[in-house]
Amino acid sequence: MKRILIPFTILISTIVAFSSCLSSDDNEVTYYDDSAISSFTLGTLNRTMHTLSSKGVDSVYQTTIAGSSYQFYIDQDKREIYNPDSLPYGTDVRRVSCTVIAKNNGLIGIKSLVSDSVFSYSSTDSIDFTAPRQMVAIANSGKATRYYTVRVNVHQEEADVFNWADMGKQEYFSSMNGMKAVACGSQLFTFGQKDGKLVGYVTDNTNGKTWTELSLPESLSQSVNAYQNILTKDGVLYILQDQQLLRSVDGSNWETVGTTGLSRLVAAGTKKLYGISTSGALMASADQGVTWTEEKMDTPSEWLPDGDISYAVLPLRTNKDIERLVIAGNRSTETYPNDGYAVVWGKVEDLSGDAEDNSWMFYTQTTDNIYSLPRLSNVTICKYGDILLAFGGNGIGACTESAFSKIYVSLDGGISWKGSKTYPVPEGMAGSNQAFTSTVDASNCLWIIFGDGQVWRGRLNRLGWANIQK
Repeated sequence: MKRILIPFTILISTIVAFSSCLSSDDNEVTYYDDSAISSFTLGTLNRTMHTLSSKGVDSVYQTTIAGSSYQFYIDQDKREIYNPDSLPYGTDVRRVSCTVIAKNNGLIGIKSLVSDSVFSYSSTDSIDFTAPRQMVAIANSGKATRYYTVRVNVHQEEADVFNWADMGKQEYFSSMNGMKAVACGSQLFTFGQKDGKLVGYVTDNTNGKTWTELSLPESLSQSVNAYQNILTKDGVLYILQDQQLLRSVDGSNWETVGTTGLSRLVAAGTKKLYGISTSGALMASADQGVTWTEEKMDTPSEWLPDGDISYAVLPLRTNKDIERLVIAGNRSTETYPNDGYAVVWGKVEDLSGDAEDNSWMFYTQTTDNIYSLPRLSNVTICKYGDILLAFGGNGIGACTESAFSKIYVSLDGGISWKGSKTYPVPEGMAGSNQAFTSTVDASNCLWIIFGDGQVWRGRLNRLGWANIQK
């Protein structure tokens, strides 16, 4: 502030004196005893940006953003003013202009950062908002004041930067021949083959470095391939043991739902469970696996995957009552040795219950679509934010991709897939063709567990930001 600063006591005195001077028979002035800040808006702000040149050299440049684009909320009960949508990373809030309006044309004061002095505010001031500031609304009668804490929130990290954290090596995973991880509530479960048996481990999704072995029923532990048929729905684990569907809430205690006639359990949407029958038909259950009915498909079932099956559920951005289910996997290498792409299916599911049930659609592979999902060993897809990610081991059949050469991104619900620099492969994993499994937890962390025991947890910065209540 370049203006002479007026202490709070002088400010009040000025208001009272001003009121007295205006009092006359010729001027009828109304003075109000209540006070409140009714509006707060930022002006133009400076922002420092970083970019890479064509040679990979980091460079810095300056730009500006419109502070008025970021709405500030005024909580009159708590006397707080803040922006729930934080300003972008790199925004300079050391010298900020703002427009503050008080009720009934009251005056605005701002408290010093280093003392209890209160100074008059002007919209031309450059105010330091690197720390919370105290502002006060003063009634135009001079008889009431109301203090507010003003917080100008700025993101402390770039929004679209993805970081991996090495969670250490877990030796019990290194001896697994095959594995599958699922997130259920606040926990992560990993099941797989070990020493000729089915085993399972659990950890809290805030941990990942300490895993506890599950105590599986003896009959289930003998079903070494059951790990391929495990998924979660509504906080419950489901697993297919031969043709018996089992369910559990803790991974150790299982109850039988019933006999299904399924050979694979493949997906779970908001309304239904999905599986493939022993005859190759795609089936669905709307009653937690008790009864199953055949689904409609636009392409013969020979195009359904029979291995490396994963799925994702994407709510439509335009309608909360509609979701898109995507299933991906590989066909048998013995029957279809020359496939170059994984097979991907999608379905739009109306959750309102008023519409006719839609058919599953096969995302046809053509030579014109050079962005089909590659046929990678152990190919895996997952929903991440509002997009799909995919990765896998070495290419199979006509696919010549190397293991973990890149992480693929689909922005159109699984139709096309492109490598993205935003999502890097964990350090040292490129070209490593070993068993692995992955899942995404409730905190938007992507987990990858490798067959040598390495555990990695990654997250896109903006997907870890808390939503400020307003």
